[in-house]
Amino acid sequence: MRFEPLDETERRQVHEAALAILEEAGLQIDPASPVAARLRDLDFRIAADGRLLLPRARVEAAIARAPRVVRLGGRDASRVLSLDGARTFVTTDGCGNRTVDLETGAVRTSTLADIAASARLTDALDAYHVYWNMVSAQDVPIAGRVAREFLEASRNTTKHVQMIDVGKPEEARALVRMAAALGETEAAFGPPVSMLISVVSPLRLDPLGLESALAFADAGLPVVCTSMPIASVTAPATAAGSLLIAHAEVMGFAAVLQLLAPGCPVLYCSFPAFADARSGMVSYRDPRRSWACAAAVQMGRMTTLPVFVSTEIASLMMRPDLVCSGGMLETSTLLSFEQLVLDDETHRDWRIAAAAPSIDADSLAVDLIRQVGPGGHFLAQKHTGRRIREFMVHRYAGESAREDARREARRLIETHLVPPIPDRAAALLDRIVEDPARA
Repeated sequence: MRFEPLDETERRQVHEAALAILEEAGLQIDPASPVAARLRDLDFRIAADGRLLLPRARVEAAIARAPRVVRLGGRDASRVLSLDGARTFVTTDGCGNRTVDLETGAVRTSTLADIAASARLTDALDAYHVYWNMVSAQDVPIAGRVAREFLEASRNTTKHVQMIDVGKPEEARALVRMAAALGETEAAFGPPVSMLISVVSPLRLDPLGLESALAFADAGLPVVCTSMPIASVTAPATAAGSLLIAHAEVMGFAAVLQLLAPGCPVLYCSFPAFADARSGMVSYRDPRRSWACAAAVQMGRMTTLPVFVSTEIASLMMRPDLVCSGGMLETSTLLSFEQLVLDDETHRDWRIAAAAPSIDADSLAVDLIRQVGPGGHFLAQKHTGRRIREFMVHRYAGESAREDARREARRLIETHLVPPIPDRAAALLDRIVEDPARA
């Protein structure tokens, strides 16, 4: 399938405007932060209000240092991902704080056990390649929560784990130590964890989040540089304006990381959204969002960084490196295990819908059409028997779909076997979790 939300002239127009914004309006950072001091050492001027102006030449030179291919590792060598533009991989969605209880159907506060169950279920489902931390464990003290969440996820999946709630540098440093422990004991192949950190739209870098990202960058762990603008609230009230501010924010964030940790692996990530005109709340139902996600892939490709966007058929048609969707309800705040199963099948359908079908002699079947002729049918043809195997049979359909998916989720969580973390690595991880604040 062929689709182009922006032509070459429009892509260049947005890109040039984003570079101008970074040069003239800049990004805001904490002028008293360690990051600001490091940037001053590189001859950047930071105003008293924290405004950091980024000349376009330095932005472009910094981003050019970033690797064009990023590997996402895990505990199974066969599941290591290479984000090289050749195919699209899928993460689960997150990060919420409530869960639909699998047994009672009641909505309750999320727990560490929910992370274990959702990671194990993700490990069993083929559509997902990355476990994106789906909920925050509200039954674990905030101090040390992130380390425990990563450990619980790693125990229950051999796929790559992406953390999205690392808000403090000490949390990031604990994850760096845990990743190093897995690597040193040969319990993981490639970086077993990455971090998603978002710019605070419009144009503000969160001080602690930036320090957390730099802890990962300095250790060579992938950082997903993210923008989540809301059109009419934290971005202009147009799809184009939202696309522009996201492009500027992601490029600026990635450039800062490359200036301070040259060659660190970074991803370009844009999650555009629109406000509901009545309430001002985020609306994922706005029809312009599909175009915005697809256009974001095009803008990300201009940086040559690996690209991560929200799952839409339109964005899948643009072949991003990574998309996220699966298992979350109510604007990605509520975990549903049966929804994770249903979305596994949906992702299969969307991949087929977005793919370009082959046009060749066998698919056109000209001779077969001549043979069957007017008024005939194709049901008894050998060609049909061979090619109909490509047709999708939906396992979850009708009134029983959600209950069937709930039963399947329960079955997989109870029976799916995940190889344990080797003893030596497990002992090291346990010690780090017990004392996550140790430098």
